[in-house]
Amino acid sequence: MNESLISGMRIVDSILPIGRGQRQLILGDRNTGKTSIVLSTLLTNNKNNYLGSMDGFGCKRLFGIYIGINQNLSKLYKLTSTSSAFTIILGTHSSSTAMITLTLPLLGITFAEQLRDRGFDVLLCFDDLSKHAKSYRQISLILGKVPSRDAFPADIFNIHSSILERCGRLNWYFRGSLSCFPIIETVNSDITEFIATNVISITDGQIYTNKQLFNFGIRPAIDSALSVSRIGSSSQCKFITIIVIIHLDLDYKIPIVALVISSVGSIIDLSRKVKWKV
Repeated sequence: MNESLISGMRIVDSILPIGRGQRQLILGDRNTGKTSIVLSTLLTNNKNNYLGSMDGFGCKRLFGIYIGINQNLSKLYKLTSTSSAFTIILGTHSSSTAMITLTLPLLGITFAEQLRDRGFDVLLCFDDLSKHAKSYRQISLILGKVPSRDAFPADIFNIHSSILERCGRLNWYFRGSLSCFPIIETVNSDITEFIATNVISITDGQIYTNKQLFNFGIRPAIDSALSVSRIGSSSQCKFITIIVIIHLDLDYKIPIVALVISSVGSIIDLSRKVKWKV
């Protein structure tokens, strides 16, 4: 992956670079701005999409597919009003059956693969996979499968991995890519729960939204200590990489210089006190 996916947020593009074809998990508590990260990425790439539709520009268009699993109808309506011509929205509401909720991610990733095989770059968002796992648990308990941790069936990891492993970048056949943003909703900031740890082990990195940062008014409420991108700077724009290196270098050097100055000052004060006593 050597092509970056611009999200429009400085903290993501600088220290958490995302490449086209990467699977980046977004997890956090309820109402902490997880969906807004996906919307910011889609709206940022809309300008490049309109430039890419013109002749003479080398911008590659990015198609977005949003899959809302058991979402409110008001939220889906707001998404449709803010979306562009390059965005496909598939959704089920809270009163939908478990079978429709279970098959919706498979339908969305089939659409995404059709666009990828034609040479386009696609961004796929599952909002959210924890509700998809609950629907599969409901069906499995009705069918009489043996429950495991948190009453989930043992093959829930296989279900999610079979969906997310279909994302990636092709080096042949029109060189398309399929990026994925699965969203997981945690409870009481517990990222060690069963579904969250499963999806973390499948994806190429995670973005964690902190509820305390969100309540303090920090937008986006991304916790940089628990967030990581395993692709690294190989997919980052080289100009942004140089700026980040210079900025981090100054951030590390300025406290060291201040510490040296303060230590030298304390040594001088101590020597003066020793001389005065002598």
